Amino acid sequence: MLVPVLYNSRQQTVVSRQGKPLSLYAVYCLLFTLYVALFPVPSLALPAQEVVPLVDADYFPAVHEALLGAKKGVFCVMYHAQLSPRHPMGWESMLLRDLISVSKRGLEVKVILEDSPEVENKYAYDFLKGAGVPVFYDTPDSSTHCKCIVIDEEITIIGSTNWTYSGLRLNHEAAVLIRSKEVARAFREAFDKIAISASGGQAPEVKK
Repeated sequence: MLVPVLYNSRQQTVVSRQGKPLSLYAVYCLLFTLYVALFPVPSLALPAQEVVPLVDADYFPAVHEALLGAKKGVFCVMYHAQLSPRHPMGWESMLLRDLISVSKRGLEVKVILEDSPEVENKYAYDFLKGAGVPVFYDTPDSSTHCKCIVIDEEITIIGSTNWTYSGLRLNHEAAVLIRSKEVARAFREAFDKIAISASGGQAPEVKK
């Protein structure tokens, strides 16, 4: 509810009808409220058929199942994908193997990894590349901190979880699985921009 205000021309102050002076901040708030009431901002929400929170250990089984069920393709942007010789069958390794499995079924798979000294993605990169999966690093002048997967142009999985032992086993992480073609399309478009930039303006290929 808006509070009626009056302008005191002699003292050059704004007061309420109760005679109490209003702070400049309060005046701005009133004006902003009036502006929003007169010019409402259109909704930016996209429709979704299903939204599933993935907290901590919920992440791996949900992503593993979604990857195995892929029917068209998988596009993955991952800040840190760790393949450790000490955990050859760890969850992080299994997710990478899932990507390879999807690719070997003849579906389209593309992966972008962060390229910076702060994260070690070389083993994962070499593992995917050796299996024929198109994988490449982002540009060195930009940090790609995304942890996003788009499956079949319908499922988007995004959150804080890296594909590392600590991310999948130790840390408190939060992600969400969204079933929505509109949401998937929006993230896929963002993915394509990163891919084009990472490949020097060309169609993404396996990095040499």
